[in-house]
Amino acid sequence: MPTKKLLILSGVFLALLAFVILFERKQPTSEERAVSARRLADVNVEEVASILLERPDLPKVQLVRREKNRWVLSGEPEGPADGFAAENLASDLGRLDVVGEVRTDVDPKEFGLDTPKAKVTVTFKDNSVKKFAFGQAIPGTDATAASEGARFAAVRAAPLAALTKPLDDYRSRSLFETPTAEITRVTVTKGPYTVVVARGSKPDRAAGGWKMEKPVADFAADAFVDRLLGDLANERISEFPAVPPAELSRVGLSPSWATVRLEKGAEVVATISFGAAKADAGGKLYAKVGNVVAVVDDRVREDLDAEMSAWREGHVLPVDVPALRRVSFVADELRVGAEKVEGSWRSTGREIPAEVAEALGGGIARAEVKAFLPRRSGKSAKDKPVATLELLSEGETSERVVSFFEAPPGAAGAVAEVTGRPEPMLVDRAVLDDLRRAAAALRDAANGKPKESDKAKASAKPGSAPEPGAARTVPPAKKK
Repeated sequence: MPTKKLLILSGVFLALLAFVILFERKQPTSEERAVSARRLADVNVEEVASILLERPDLPKVQLVRREKNRWVLSGEPEGPADGFAAENLASDLGRLDVVGEVRTDVDPKEFGLDTPKAKVTVTFKDNSVKKFAFGQAIPGTDATAASEGARFAAVRAAPLAALTKPLDDYRSRSLFETPTAEITRVTVTKGPYTVVVARGSKPDRAAGGWKMEKPVADFAADAFVDRLLGDLANERISEFPAVPPAELSRVGLSPSWATVRLEKGAEVVATISFGAAKADAGGKLYAKVGNVVAVVDDRVREDLDAEMSAWREGHVLPVDVPALRRVSFVADELRVGAEKVEGSWRSTGREIPAEVAEALGGGIARAEVKAFLPRRSGKSAKDKPVATLELLSEGETSERVVSFFEAPPGAAGAVAEVTGRPEPMLVDRAVLDDLRRAAAALRDAANGKPKESDKAKASAKPGSAPEPGAARTVPPAKKK
């Protein structure tokens, strides 16, 4: 076959293939077209931007999509909407199966469509609109009179229960909809006191996820902050009492005793205020989510009542031990260090066990703070550290340094100063002693000396020579 003809045929084939992939593949199948023909209207739930629900004797409900599965209830007062309820309503409007035929020559009064039980206006992302109306039940059938624009039909599965729900039934029962893993800043205000903790969109493995910004710049206690967020996320609103603005003080919401603001990047996800206990319901608090007054469980009171010390990291230095790649320790004549190279720890050119090198990081990660001490304005020569630990983790460009000093008169233990922490910390003396022992073990491993446990195992082997001074076992004499 000539090359020119082959190229032409190849071009035609590629054009047909592109047509199938880009156009024909997206067309509905014959089965899908048959299903669509049996329904009053097509509603692509993912393309719905808002839903306006109007009922004769109930307030309007306007649901507006902000993100996928995240809706707000517009109106007075505005607040988070129940995303599942909004999605289900949109889905139900696209599943109105027609009984009989679709007609356009119907008198609306004949089936109660001149004064419908409910009207629904669906606006799509492309600004197109579909308007539905639901009238009376069709006698002798399980169908309901409905219209979409100028088209009328009797339909099955009309969502009348959802269409006649009170306004508050469309409100979200959660305090916020954003996953806790996406929250990047938490601000808690109680009277004149404010605590602010923040983290990046990607947690810092080496130094912990949360950092305190107020009242001091310090490491925050990850476990405490995560527990508070978990408790807030698990809160469920039990009711939406009608409390006029003038009566907010009666329920402890003007002013509130505590306010929590949650942020995701530059967006304020939720502002939640907590008020007085509900007198006629044990374990319940009044709260205000945005501008909506609600009643919630009091599970968060204990977290919000905690002292500032609960917010601060209670360990000397958070360390992700597997992420360590360099350690060093200096104390008097003891100077040791190790570095992870291609997954193996090495010191003075010798490969050493990972647990020996990582013991320094694990030791300081377990060290607890007994007290925070005021930082001295000036230091003298006698303030030279008695020991220094340096750690470098993956993703870091400079070491974090822990310097140990003698404790001040009257204080038992040692003082630790850490890179990134604003104040010296009092720790048990055993922390420094344990780090010295770990450093000595690292030195011995680098010099090729066996550990004490290895010596004990060797001495226990059959036929091995006993250590000097060890008791000898005399075998019993043989019987003659």
